[in-house]
Amino acid sequence: MPASRRRGGTALAATALALLFGGAGPARADLVLTQAGVDQNFTLTTFATGFPTSSAVGPLGIAFPAGGGVLVSDYPGNVRLFPNNSDGQVAGPVAQNYGFGNALGLTQVGNAIYMAQQTRGAVVQLNPDGTWKQDVVGGLTHPTGIVANPANGHLLVSTAFPGPATIYDVNPITGTSTPILSVQMDGLTITPDGTTLYGAAMNEHVLGFDLATGKQIFDSGFVPGDIDGASLGTGILAGNIFVNTNDGTVVEVNLATGLQTLLASGGSRGDFVSVDPSNGTLLLTQTDRIVRLTPPPGGGFGVPPLALGDPSGVPEPTSLALLSLGGLALAGWRRWKGRHSRNTPAA
Repeated sequence: MPASRRRGGTALAATALALLFGGAGPARADLVLTQAGVDQNFTLTTFATGFPTSSAVGPLGIAFPAGGGVLVSDYPGNVRLFPNNSDGQVAGPVAQNYGFGNALGLTQVGNAIYMAQQTRGAVVQLNPDGTWKQDVVGGLTHPTGIVANPANGHLLVSTAFPGPATIYDVNPITGTSTPILSVQMDGLTITPDGTTLYGAAMNEHVLGFDLATGKQIFDSGFVPGDIDGASLGTGILAGNIFVNTNDGTVVEVNLATGLQTLLASGGSRGDFVSVDPSNGTLLLTQTDRIVRLTPPPGGGFGVPPLALGDPSGVPEPTSLALLSLGGLALAGWRRWKGRHSRNTPAA
């Protein structure tokens, strides 16, 4: 997601690159459907514009509080609460700023919303309005992508380059993390039964892993465009995975044949994606906006986050000590997420 797969460098380098490439500069042309996308009856609309950017990276994580509204994180560190999921909105007041690189992937388990903080090396829980609630776990290296496992309510967290090639299983109730896979991926998606994890790997392949055995069971082959966010299809789209790329394209990959179909192109820098649980559409982050991909009749995307188990009533994790921002900065933080500029910091 937020950070580029080949990101690297120190906090000073990150700051310099942010100043050089960041700001609220104009994005590229809008994402438009290809003829293949039109033929499959997809449609594109714009959910929200006007997000600030850094290193050409703007909005990243998206979540849907049970009480209504849409939470959106961005690379500069802001979390905003939109009043509803209607299209045509503009990024408004900030609920809380967590600092550069500290508002990356969002996911949720029932009413509980969690966020990856790349710079701090932490996963935190947010209140429904986007403000900080509590720390869940610290000591991770460049946590970037995050997805909830619908089978057990745990959080699967990816690490971004140049961190270790690790996927962590985080138990948000006990506040513990366990390395489960030795692979470096960015955006993550998971099957509804929680058995298979897919992600955008740093070698520009979509990889799939059996979580019970840890074995790799899928490799898409090379997917052009600097792949980042990913979501599985449902209904008539089942058996396909949909990838958002840093090069401003959306690619459909068939899980059985590996066939790749370019559905949309001409966009700005694409990053994470999220499923709108109210209508099964896919929200695609771009440089300074979020675009909605509506599937054809009978189709949908991913696992709606509110379909996951609600942990209400279960004791919440005790706040844990986290690495300080200064310490991680000296060690070289990473959310070098700006993949299209792999040498640019970004999510």
